[in-house]
Amino acid sequence: MGLRALALFAPLAAYAADAPGAGAEEPLRLEPVFVEAASANPWEYFRASGFEVISHCPDDFNRAYARALDRAVAARLAVLPADLWGELATPMKIVLYNRESAEGAGFSRARPIDLSWLSGEEGALQGPYSVVKSYPAVVGDGDTFISCGNYRGILSGTRDFSVDPDSEVLLSSRAPQLPAWFVAGLVGPSGILANRVIETRSAGPDTLVLPAVVWVSKAETQALLKDPKRPRSVPALRAFFADGAAARDPDGWNAEAAFLVRWGLFGGGPDRRDGFLAFARAACSEPPTEALFRGFLSLDFAGAEASLRDYVGTAIAGPVRLALPPAPEKDPEIREASQAEVARIVGDWGRMEGRSVGLQNADFQRECLDQADRLFERVYLRKTSSPDFLAAFGLYALQAGDIGRAREALSDATGAGVVRPRAYVEYARLLLQDALPFAEQGVGDLGEKDYGEILHLLRVARRQMPSLLSTYQVLAHAMEHAPARPGRDDMAPLDEAVRLFPRNAHLAYKVATLYRRFGYPEDAARVIARSRALAETDEARALLSSFGSGGR
Repeated sequence: MGLRALALFAPLAAYAADAPGAGAEEPLRLEPVFVEAASANPWEYFRASGFEVISHCPDDFNRAYARALDRAVAARLAVLPADLWGELATPMKIVLYNRESAEGAGFSRARPIDLSWLSGEEGALQGPYSVVKSYPAVVGDGDTFISCGNYRGILSGTRDFSVDPDSEVLLSSRAPQLPAWFVAGLVGPSGILANRVIETRSAGPDTLVLPAVVWVSKAETQALLKDPKRPRSVPALRAFFADGAAARDPDGWNAEAAFLVRWGLFGGGPDRRDGFLAFARAACSEPPTEALFRGFLSLDFAGAEASLRDYVGTAIAGPVRLALPPAPEKDPEIREASQAEVARIVGDWGRMEGRSVGLQNADFQRECLDQADRLFERVYLRKTSSPDFLAAFGLYALQAGDIGRAREALSDATGAGVVRPRAYVEYARLLLQDALPFAEQGVGDLGEKDYGEILHLLRVARRQMPSLLSTYQVLAHAMEHAPARPGRDDMAPLDEAVRLFPRNAHLAYKVATLYRRFGYPEDAARVIARSRALAETDEARALLSSFGSGGR
């Protein structure tokens, strides 16, 4: 999964980055970071606010970046309570470097992001631009995400800027997953966080600023500002929540989502906010019906639309400003990074970035894997015992097709108790493939020992990160071949799966099939009925409907 995330914001002038998954254009060339990783100049390493950072930038920039991460966490919690943000099993990794690309090489995107920011009281200009060009990008594989950016032209004393490398990642990793309209309203193209800024002052609290809304168009917004009595359109909620609404008019739907979320969070008092958040939580696992909406907000759709209409004038008139708590005074402990840390983080970046671009960029994919191979190989041959490195190397070797070394490294890493749930899942998958005969039959194919080891690995993965879907996919596959028919209590992890991923029709179909095969038809019917009520596409509804006639 490749993510192109917003990563840097100017305190007084925001910019827009590519949306996630914008894969049609030529991929970002990575020579500079790999050159840095192979250079004799040491990388520096530090941790800040739950992030793990390696950097080739000056120390004063590193300290400023760490302070910006502190503010990013504070800003996130000012917008949403902690339970609505997902959690990652491992700290998000940040790669900072500042290499000038050679002529004709380096970044191949047509329009690299130009960054500038102002600082000081009331935005007084404090000097020339601090960062000339940067293109931060985020890639991940479910349990680990890495943001990599080239920061060039950095001046001493850089302090006043803010970052946001992980809001989209955390919203997407939550389970049960938040409704698509809620996520779009926060971090989509028109989302209230997409252009957020943080104003930093030498006295008083920092301030999170969510800019005023541009409603419908700039011309319409200006007309509304000149004539507050001008009629204004607002989302028709029944149509907005209907299946396929986003696909029919993506731009309009995204703008409506942002406006609805802003109204729910900041368009009323605490009761409105609490009710709206409760509605969003419930809509993770229930259809967003008018009855559900009314139960939490004490408004039917018509009443809410009237309130939204009244809120347009406020939303376009000025920004929402939220005071942030004081940032920690303590600077991070910065030390030289070990070769294992550099290889693990930059090698993981190359592996995941190469995979994210897809087969249409096979040469670039090969380049990324080749560069990752050089980093990993140099450290692996020294027989390092670092579980974190071994897990990263094992996942790389698996992607590169070196199954023998993948099995060895993942066995050592999981045996040492590494915190990397995907390592357990992929090692369990390897054991399952090894243990099954070429012609799979069904129950009884696995021996007790193999089955027990696979279940243990998947149990650890579930404990480390319940929201990793592949854990339950491998578990369902293993249960198909259990030594004996699983009891009802043995099926509890599959109940957990459909609770955490209620809109995944393929998972629901698989779980229901196992329930029926093992003699629990009532549970199978319950899973299908619940998933059908939440199905969002005709394809999903057709799949679930086919279950009653024996399925595919």
